[in-house]
Amino acid sequence: MSIYTTPRSKSFRSSTFLLPSLVLPGSSKIIPPPNPQRHLFARQARSSSHAARMPRPRDIDLFLSSYAGQRSNPSAQSNYLFYSNQIPCQPDGLKYEEWMKSYENDMVELEMSHGYVQWFFPIRERGVNPLAQPLTIDEIEKMQGDEVVLGRLLRSYKMMLLFYGINFNDGKLSLSPTHKERFANLTSNSHNLLRITRILKYLSEFPILQPHAASLVLFFTAAHSTGLLNFQEGSIRGDSLDWWWSNCFRDEGERRGVREIVRGRGGFGEGKWGWEEYERWFDGRGKGGD
Repeated sequence: MSIYTTPRSKSFRSSTFLLPSLVLPGSSKIIPPPNPQRHLFARQARSSSHAARMPRPRDIDLFLSSYAGQRSNPSAQSNYLFYSNQIPCQPDGLKYEEWMKSYENDMVELEMSHGYVQWFFPIRERGVNPLAQPLTIDEIEKMQGDEVVLGRLLRSYKMMLLFYGINFNDGKLSLSPTHKERFANLTSNSHNLLRITRILKYLSEFPILQPHAASLVLFFTAAHSTGLLNFQEGSIRGDSLDWWWSNCFRDEGERRGVREIVRGRGGFGEGKWGWEEYERWFDGRGKGGD
C-alpha cells in the first residue's frame, strides 16, 4: 500500500494541484512535501562576493539557447487548443473562458491552486503538473497568428499582475489599490517566485508579449528601491531577481541593460532606482531609448 497521499482541504477543487505529503505507516501524522523552493534557493546564505561568481542557473541557460536540440512534436496541440477554448485544462476540467469566469478575480484560488499555472503560462519546459503539455514551436506559431488567442494570452498576464498587486496600464505598470496585501502574500509564499520566472519565460515566447518582461522585472526593482518589497541581494527574493528574472531576456543587449539596473538597485528602501526612474525608463523605451 502506498504511503503517499494528497491532502485535500474542505474547499478542495480539482485545480488544487499539490505535491504529495508523506503519511507514516501506522500514524495519522502528515509530513509536508519537500519545498522545491528551499532546494532551488539553497545558496541564499552565501556571501555577496560568492554570489558574484555564481554561474547562471541551468534552466536559464536552456531558455537563453531557445531550448537548443529540443524536438517539437507537431501533433502536440494541447496549449493551442486550450487557449482557443476547445479543450479544458486538467485537472480542473474547465475551458479557458469557463475558468476565467469562475476564478479570474479569486485571489484565494490563484494562490492555493497550482495546476492551472502550467496551462495558463505554457513554456517549453515541464512543470509540476504532469497533465500539462510543454509548449511547442508549432503551437507558438499558431497562437501568434490567432488574434483571439493573443488577447487571451495577455488577459492571463493581466490576471496574475493583479494577483501580485500590479495594474497593467497599457504596459506601464503601477501599484494596484490592494498592493500592500498582495505584496504581503508574495513575501509569505515563495512559490510565487517560481511562478514569476515561468511567466517571464512565457512572455518571451511570444513577440507581442516579450516587451512586457523587462517592465515587470524593473517594476519589482523599483518596488525594492522604494521600500515596498524587499529584494535584498542574497535573500530568496533577491536571488530570484538577480539570477533568474534579470536573465530572462534572449536579446543580449536587453539582458545587459536590465541586469545593470538590477545589480545597481542598492539596499531596500535606499531609493537608488525608484518610480521616477522606472517611468523614465518606460517612456524612453517607447521613444526608442534603451
